[in-house]
Amino acid sequence: MKSEELTVIFEPAARQKSKFFTTSLYHLHKKEQSFLHYHDVLELGICLSGNGRCMTDRGTVTYQAGNTQVIPPYLPHYDVSDSDDSHWMFMNIDIPRISSSHLSPDPAFFIELIQKSNAWGVFSAKVAPRIHALITDIASLMQAESNTKEAADDLLVAKLIALLIELSAEHAATCTPTENLKRNQSILPAMHCVSATLSKGECPTPRQMADACFMSESYFRKIFTTVMGEPPKSYISRIQAQKAASLLMTTDLPAAAIATACGYEDHSTFYRSFLRIYEIPPGEYRKRK
Repeated sequence: MKSEELTVIFEPAARQKSKFFTTSLYHLHKKEQSFLHYHDVLELGICLSGNGRCMTDRGTVTYQAGNTQVIPPYLPHYDVSDSDDSHWMFMNIDIPRISSSHLSPDPAFFIELIQKSNAWGVFSAKVAPRIHALITDIASLMQAESNTKEAADDLLVAKLIALLIELSAEHAATCTPTENLKRNQSILPAMHCVSATLSKGECPTPRQMADACFMSESYFRKIFTTVMGEPPKSYISRIQAQKAASLLMTTDLPAAAIATACGYEDHSTFYRSFLRIYEIPPGEYRKRK
């Protein structure tokens, strides 16, 4: 069955109260796949043994032992083993919560890097040595029990930043000039518009995004949806919810104050929108801190 014919479901990622990441070992049996799934976190993986295919709604790529894998938030995917079984180490990274004792980058910076790179797939040490090395280093740091925990945490955040920048550069190198032009010169101003408007506690509109790109609203909607894979209104709702999720995890602000800070009309609108996107209420999401 082709990946585009499979059902897509949302699978909430496991979260830890004290960390912005979780690690897990996964034994993948050989079987026929019947669905794809997606998370609201960045997923990094290392194939420890076996071989198979990484299926997404954008296409399918093969993997083998030693390869690393990158799955951005909201990308429907599934790994299928072609050998009797495969073993993986997976790392789920909660983007808005990335921080250490001395490094606390703006969550919007990471979100923008993810959106700009739009990179996914399987990376080998031979074809993409820097990306491969960064992912394996990140895995080692996440597993290490060190007496110098603060320094290790700082290094982990720095390597995550470097990885996202490398992924952005990798994507730019493989895009055609036309795709780069659309993304970097035409669409990026709309993303900056959304970020700047939300920073003032206001909800941006597709009209404002179109104006930032010097396009008519109808033409902008068409271009934006083609390049980003979702309409402007859906993008706005998702970024609003991501900002709210970050505030829920990193502050003790009451839900009503978070709703105001994220440009929602009222608390009930915030509640319904957050529940639709994350599939759990804001209060339950906060308990995962």
